[in-house]
Amino acid sequence: MTQEIDFYIEGSPDQQPSSVRTLYVDGTAGNGFRKGIDGELSHWRPNKTEERYKAGTSTEICFRYLQLNKGIDYDLVINNHLDVDGVLSVFVLTHPQVALKHMDVLKDAAGAGDFWAWAEGKALKVFQELSLFFREVKAVKMSLREAYHQCFALVLKILDDPHKATEAEQILKSQYRLIEDGTIIREELSQRIVSYHVPQKTLLGKEEKYLRTAKFNEPVSQRLAFWPQVRNRRDAQKMHLVSYETEIGMHYDLYLPAYCWADTKGLWQPPGLIPPIRTEGMQIMRWDNLSKLVAELNAQEQGRCHWNLFPGFDFANTINNPRDFPVILSTFNTRSSVKGSKIPLEPVKDLFRLLED
Repeated sequence: MTQEIDFYIEGSPDQQPSSVRTLYVDGTAGNGFRKGIDGELSHWRPNKTEERYKAGTSTEICFRYLQLNKGIDYDLVINNHLDVDGVLSVFVLTHPQVALKHMDVLKDAAGAGDFWAWAEGKALKVFQELSLFFREVKAVKMSLREAYHQCFALVLKILDDPHKATEAEQILKSQYRLIEDGTIIREELSQRIVSYHVPQKTLLGKEEKYLRTAKFNEPVSQRLAFWPQVRNRRDAQKMHLVSYETEIGMHYDLYLPAYCWADTKGLWQPPGLIPPIRTEGMQIMRWDNLSKLVAELNAQEQGRCHWNLFPGFDFANTINNPRDFPVILSTFNTRSSVKGSKIPLEPVKDLFRLLED
């Protein structure tokens, strides 16, 4: 299927094509945005997206635009960066006929990209192959326009070919089985908090792989022993208290829902999140009950570790070091070494059971 609508990558050296009506997708609209003429379809904060189009990923928002409007009323699509959701947003609007035929696949792939959402089949393959290709783009310093063209060709090929199970799919499904068979222990603590505990016998010899955090748009590999996509298969709209029983004590991380950095209509948001004033700015968290809970944990702590509650998060992950978003609370030392908590799991779970919005 050939491309139907032209596109442009803002900030590229190419000349921006003229247009009657432009749609800016993902990212945020630039200085060329014409109020009353152009449109913005993005879940970035802040945005100018009309309420009726808002959804989870920007790709979903673009699909809503196609579904709620009769005919194609735009002749140019603009984005300003390269990631899975960004590429797929542009793909949906530049290849609307083929995109609508594969809507579920493309939605799931975009969620895997921006939110570490569970995906399998062709959706996971689209995410995986695009993420791997992005590494090639950086290595050879390819132009963004050419990168987008090659991404489109890759997506079309995956959609057209018969599906075969990939290594990424095998990795995620094998890790999910660890939850199903009780090797990793899952327990719901409340409506919005779930505990995942990795016992010492499971952790033994794999500490580093379990304690690592996933990077944004990172392709699935053996680098991590417990990918967030595995937890998000059942608990995407919950906070995850993840505990690891190490030889030097317990280690704890509290994960926010991976989508909460974005403007996601219809998805639960933890209390106390203050959206950033500018794009890529810090999103502050002021949840008094969580702050009190952390103060109580630090008061009880007899180990050398400190329970670190981060003030918020940003795209550059400068605030949550040495952990990455969506970790908001961690017993990792700020000097990136594990000290080990002496507080057993059960009292910690009891405190989180009482955490109120």
